[in-house]
Amino acid sequence: MCGATPQTASTTCGTVGILGAGTMGTGIAQVAAIAGWDVRLIDQEVEAAEAGQQLVVKRLDRLVEKGRIDQGDRDAGVARLNPSNNIKHLADCDMVIEAIVEDLSVKVETLQPIAELLSPDAIIATNTSSLSVTDIARELTGSERVVGMHFFNPAALMPLVEIIRGQETKAAVADQAASIAMSWGKTTVRASDTPGFIVNRVARPYYLEAWRLYEDGYATVEAIDEVMRDCAKFRMGPFELTDLIGQDVNTATTRSVWERLDCPARLAPSAAQEGLVAKGNLGRKTKHGAYDYTVDPPTPAIERTAVELEIDDSLAEALSSFSSAEPIQHRYICARIVAAIINEAAWAASQDVATTNDIDIALRLGTNYPKGPFEWAAEVGVECIENLLKSLNAQSEDGRFEPPEQLVSLINTHSGESH
Repeated sequence: MCGATPQTASTTCGTVGILGAGTMGTGIAQVAAIAGWDVRLIDQEVEAAEAGQQLVVKRLDRLVEKGRIDQGDRDAGVARLNPSNNIKHLADCDMVIEAIVEDLSVKVETLQPIAELLSPDAIIATNTSSLSVTDIARELTGSERVVGMHFFNPAALMPLVEIIRGQETKAAVADQAASIAMSWGKTTVRASDTPGFIVNRVARPYYLEAWRLYEDGYATVEAIDEVMRDCAKFRMGPFELTDLIGQDVNTATTRSVWERLDCPARLAPSAAQEGLVAKGNLGRKTKHGAYDYTVDPPTPAIERTAVELEIDDSLAEALSSFSSAEPIQHRYICARIVAAIINEAAWAASQDVATTNDIDIALRLGTNYPKGPFEWAAEVGVECIENLLKSLNAQSEDGRFEPPEQLVSLINTHSGESH
């Protein structure tokens, strides 16, 4: 069952090794097995690998019950899953994808013996979401065949895969990794080997600017979430989303990206959010975060002294050009967060992290944004975005809304290509 998707030509089936039988590893294993690849699911303990296999079987059974796949495809997929704790079973793999703990030394230590075991033509892919592909590759035999393949959780459902080419990765290897992912039914985008790649960098302002609005005292967490759902059409507000992700996970990613990008004010961590983590209030998993989950429905668990929002004429005009939402405070919340996302997308594109088109695709498919940031900017109008960022920057004390010089050309070029 190897075939083409609309995005690519047919790719020959092969054998893939998946390192790690956790949530991400089993998700990738499921995708590969259903696409016709033989899968070696490897974990340190054979019991863990076998449990991972059974988890995939249960998921496939549910898909049969829902009519998503037929019994024949389910049976063939299950037959292709081979759990083990012996890395020697990877020797004949065409590709190995590691999906283990997000720790550079652990990834390198795990991959070193496997790199020596594999054929020189075999691809080594890391599912890292934030570590440098180049740093991982440098420690391995055959660094030129190491590539980033960042799947999104849950891997069986999320359509996006970020393909990251390290400094020593051969172009043909990145192309082959993308072709394989597309033959598995995924949509791929290309990202340079920079902190956060596309999604984990450009999505940061959705969380951070919401926290800053709260810290400024302009709105409650509940009001901000409501505005972003109702006015901007995001599926989840930033506070309920960070509670779901885990405040600790979200802050760790923010701090990592911020520090590795030389600490730009745009991406500075939130003191209030890190304070929650310090108290152990991590969100849904601890029953307390931005919201209190011991009650139904959850209620806001953090409060700030309210501060009156002052909007001068230039900002009011920019807000009116951006949105017609009422009251104007809602317009301000929506515009400030979306403008910060657009600005970060522009900075990323100006620094050759990815094309404007790939950034839009990544944010729509990787985070379920209602629109890509450049699509949003082109729809609202470049003059409006310019004026909005200028007005917001005048109001801020840290210059974080300062756009890159290429802002106008990036939006105009994207608008022209989109039509």
